[in-house]
Amino acid sequence: MSGAHSILPPSGAGAWKLCGLWVAMNQAYPQPDTPESLEGNAAHWVFAEMLAGRPVLEGMQAPNGVFITDEMIEGGELVVETVRARMPAERFGAPRVEEPVAIPCIHPQCWGTPDIWAFSAAPLVLEVIDYKFGHRFVDEYENDQGVAYIAGIVDALAEKFKEGAGLFDQRCKVNFTVIQPRCFYKGSPVRTWSILASDLRGHINLLTGAAAVALAPNPPAVTNSECGDCPGRHACPALQKAAYHDAEFAVKSSPVELPPAAASLELKMLERSLERLQARVEGMRETVAVYIRQGHSVPWHRAEQGYGRQQWTMPVDQVLAMGSLMGVDLSKPGVKTPKQALKSGVDEAVIKAYSITPLGSIKLVPDNPADARRVFGTTN
Repeated sequence: MSGAHSILPPSGAGAWKLCGLWVAMNQAYPQPDTPESLEGNAAHWVFAEMLAGRPVLEGMQAPNGVFITDEMIEGGELVVETVRARMPAERFGAPRVEEPVAIPCIHPQCWGTPDIWAFSAAPLVLEVIDYKFGHRFVDEYENDQGVAYIAGIVDALAEKFKEGAGLFDQRCKVNFTVIQPRCFYKGSPVRTWSILASDLRGHINLLTGAAAVALAPNPPAVTNSECGDCPGRHACPALQKAAYHDAEFAVKSSPVELPPAAASLELKMLERSLERLQARVEGMRETVAVYIRQGHSVPWHRAEQGYGRQQWTMPVDQVLAMGSLMGVDLSKPGVKTPKQALKSGVDEAVIKAYSITPLGSIKLVPDNPADARRVFGTTN
């Protein structure tokens, strides 16, 4: 999986600064693949294939079985454009794509898999790119995951050039770029943080100390926004207590007119409370969904099956040939989707025979007693 780490949380090494129980929770509650994670892995496969010069078409299947979409191809093209602009081959050589990097300066167990990186020796410039296919905004500035990647790469380069890391990092400029094709922020899905490698020493020291705390016996639990990515949030007593406190705080009244400082402070507290409540809600949502899948009766919720995008089950050339036989041109860059083919005049029965609508994630929704009464004709 792209961006995998040995002891780094999914959202970055920063969680070490927040909760010492992260490692234990990951071990006790391993995270299964989700439609979103599988889609993200497929999107990473797309850009890797494109960078290697291999063609990728809509409707192809990634190695994990996910069908390639227009969005993935557009995202891959954005990655290729960014690599060419930031890492010209004549200066940087071939970029390193999803190669594991050891990060012992943070912890002996720490390693990561940067999506793309390249190095120029004259002048010393390190380019690191992190590709995020999800919708949630990821800040490039002081990005802990990026700092960890950079620390490992800079140490390896210093050793290669037989120069102490403390000297090499003073001469090496670093550009850390986040690419998010489905998350525009300030008008751009491509954002870069530039810094001298030596200026990252303070960040690295914080991560090193936090890693030591996280891996110590009986590590402390501290709630923060990273709780939303913790696989054990449903079983975390610290988050549970914080969420109950936040729920109580949220219903307490306050004066309608607040001075500026007090208004800003309360907004900050409410935003912080909302983060913790959301993390607790997501954890409990997953727990209830598991009970439903196991066949338990759950009084206030039910599960609904989600569905993905309808996709062809045969190769592109066969889809084009089928359209030609029916007098319909299904060609475009790649091939028209089943829905586009239907609009072009292909019989719906033919489309159903040669396409599938993959199952999506199981969605948990509030149970409405009126739905059951509507179906079974019962009344209270």
